[in-house]
Amino acid sequence: MPTSMSSSLDAQSRPYIPADPLSPPRLAERVLIVLQALFDLSIVFLRSIPLWIEVIVETFSPPPPKNISGQTALVTGGANGIGKAIATELAKEGCNVVIVDLDLTNGEKTALELRRYNVTTVSYKFDVAEYEQVRHLIRSVEQDIGPVDILVNNAGILPFLSTEENHPSGIKRMMDVNVLAGFWTVEQFLPSMIRRRKGHIVAIASASAYTPVGWMKTYVTSKYAVRGYMEALDEELYLKGQSDLIKTTTVFPFIINTRKQLMERMGRMPGVASMPKFSTEETARAVVNAIKTNKRKVVVPERVKAWQLSFYEHIPIKIRRMMDSTVLKGRPVVLD
Repeated sequence: MPTSMSSSLDAQSRPYIPADPLSPPRLAERVLIVLQALFDLSIVFLRSIPLWIEVIVETFSPPPPKNISGQTALVTGGANGIGKAIATELAKEGCNVVIVDLDLTNGEKTALELRRYNVTTVSYKFDVAEYEQVRHLIRSVEQDIGPVDILVNNAGILPFLSTEENHPSGIKRMMDVNVLAGFWTVEQFLPSMIRRRKGHIVAIASASAYTPVGWMKTYVTSKYAVRGYMEALDEELYLKGQSDLIKTTTVFPFIINTRKQLMERMGRMPGVASMPKFSTEETARAVVNAIKTNKRKVVVPERVKAWQLSFYEHIPIKIRRMMDSTVLKGRPVVLD
């Protein structure tokens, strides 16, 4: 084993040494594997019975929502759109709110508006896609307002808003903002949550992380990455024994009525134009309700469930495309 960590480039540059070939299992070993699997499944079935009962009881008699009043919430991209609506809903619940956005003018305006709810608010201009800026951000926040209890990773680049989004620089920027910003903020704010034994991390993904749209492949890829990261983060918290103390929520909105340019572009897409749109306020209420009830996944609209999207994701591709073409009325989608 090397005595020091090497870079990924160094690891890739080293000669490839294949592992020893695998020996095919003998008949007795294959039988033993099958018997062990059957035994394990039996144990899982028996141990799952009280857990299913618990799920059913909580479905019909859910526990009371947790009180988040007095907690500090940080919302990236909180100056406008969904982020502003989430910040407002959190302030209504009595949370102190930190707004982080490149739009400092509207960030400060939003922070001022939220003070009507008798909470402490502050606005910062930082680019959360830049690791060093996130390091400065946490120092500023903890000095000015204290540790963060609720982290909402909302900042993101939407499709169709730039002529450069399919160029290398545009693709990289979308990945930096939509994906890596979440890495950097969680890395900086999670350790304090672990020390204080409480916290909640929220990521705004997209329903397109289950229902991909080919015309938005860069955006869709970024949202699949958010979904994967949050799934892995939640599992890692469980393995560290932190899942009862620190919760995660991933949000999968359908079409949200945000920027005018985006809505006009989507309004020219056959099929999509006739799909229902949802307000930023409805989205924010769903997000805050998910925080208060510790929902791991929430779809907007809430009547749609993540397992239903997962079912759509895994049906045979010909059937799925038939469903899509029916929704699109058989017309090709042409984006100018």
